[in-house]
Amino acid sequence: MIGVINFNGAQAQLLCSNYTNADGDITFIDGSSGVSTACNLTPESMTINLHFIGLCTTEPNIANFRTACSSIFTSNTGESKTITTTTSANLMNDVTLTEGSYTHAAILIKNNIGYTVKKKFSPARSGKTGTGEWCWTLDGETTTVNTNFAQRSTWIAECGAEAPATLGTHTSNQNAIWSEASGNRFDNYETGTTASTSWTVYLLKADETINTGTPGNYGSFGTASYFLGIQKFNTAVSITPKTANLDVGFRLEDTFSVETKLNAGTQYIPRFGLGGFEFKVLASE
Repeated sequence: MIGVINFNGAQAQLLCSNYTNADGDITFIDGSSGVSTACNLTPESMTINLHFIGLCTTEPNIANFRTACSSIFTSNTGESKTITTTTSANLMNDVTLTEGSYTHAAILIKNNIGYTVKKKFSPARSGKTGTGEWCWTLDGETTTVNTNFAQRSTWIAECGAEAPATLGTHTSNQNAIWSEASGNRFDNYETGTTASTSWTVYLLKADETINTGTPGNYGSFGTASYFLGIQKFNTAVSITPKTANLDVGFRLEDTFSVETKLNAGTQYIPRFGLGGFEFKVLASE
């Protein structure tokens, strides 16, 4: 069962993979679409600090998700997990679940998310200081970036003829997220629906209560500590006497983004964009 946890309601919906040449280089530029200046891509890695994953027989909420859901992973201090498209990480020790049909899931992670990206573009792009076909992440916090060309010194993407062997890491510490559900403004929640699930993600304070502020005014929100994702599976996870394995997976393909900014005929990349991931639970005999 797959569910999407999206940390950025303004995430681009166009796929970079639909804008490529014969060599696989991304050809999407500012002006490719009248809808967005960004397209979705797959990062090299994403690092999250995981605190809780639970399966639930009824819909949980912020107040009761720890008690309404059966834990399949719990860490009071959090565990750092780096997720890539080619590697796996052990999330669970011995887990015992009551037989039944689990219709929902809850996942709690720190709101500090790290990710690395390197991609080849055509035509060449310009980053913070360099120009070339390859662009990649530098170390930096995305919320400090001003994408205006006059503020290029704040950018945390770089471009050049070749990507470096070691990539920098973008980090994102968000106190509010852009929410279409709240009327296309910053707020403390977002909702969404896909073919496999419906979900809501919330920003919580350190005491695991909702992070409050004035919708539309990012600076009014307090300091957030966690993302809580609650999702409903269109097809429930069934636990039976024959269930021997419970696998949890994360899908990153086409879930992050890159925005290209046109300035004086040159295509620039200020930073790569925080997206989300798809969360999958599979029970097998």
